[in-house]
Amino acid sequence: MSDKRDFVVGMLVGSAIGAAVALLYAPQSGDATRDLIKQKAGDAKDKAGEIASTAKDKAAEMASTAKEKASGVAGTISSTVAEKTGAVRDSAASVVGQVKSTAQDLVDRGRSLVETQKQQMAAAVDAGKQAYQDKRNELEADVQEDLDTAASSFGSSGSAPAV
Repeated sequence: MSDKRDFVVGMLVGSAIGAAVALLYAPQSGDATRDLIKQKAGDAKDKAGEIASTAKDKAAEMASTAKEKASGVAGTISSTVAEKTGAVRDSAASVVGQVKSTAQDLVDRGRSLVETQKQQMAAAVDAGKQAYQDKRNELEADVQEDLDTAASSFGSSGSAPAV
C-alpha cells in the first residue's frame, strides 16, 4: 500500500507544481488573448497584403521586362529582315544589270554581224556588177570585132556572107 500512497502523493505534488508553473507562465486573460489574436490576425492580413502587393509589382516588372525584350527581339528581327531584303534587292539589281549588259552585248554582236553581212553582200553585188560590166564590155568588144571582121570580109568580097 505504501506504493499506492507514494504514487498518489507524487501525483498531487506534481499537479500542484504544474498548476503553479501554469499560473506563472500563463498568457493574459481571455479578453487580452482575444485582442492579441485580433492583432496577430491583422498583422497577418497586412503581411499578406504586402506580399500580394510585392507579387503584383514583381509581375508588372516581369511583364515590362518581357515586353522590352520582345520589343528588342522584334526590332532585331525587323532590322535583320530589312538587311536581308536590301541584300536580295542589291543582288537582284546586280543580276538585272548583268542580264542587261549581256543582252546589250548580244544585240551589239548581232548588229555587227548584220553590218558585216551587209558589207559582204554589197561587195558581192558590186563584184557582180563589175563582172557584168566586164563581160558586157568583153562581149561588146567581141561583137564589134565580129562586125569589123564581117565588114572587112563583106567589103572585100562584095557579097554578104552566108548565114
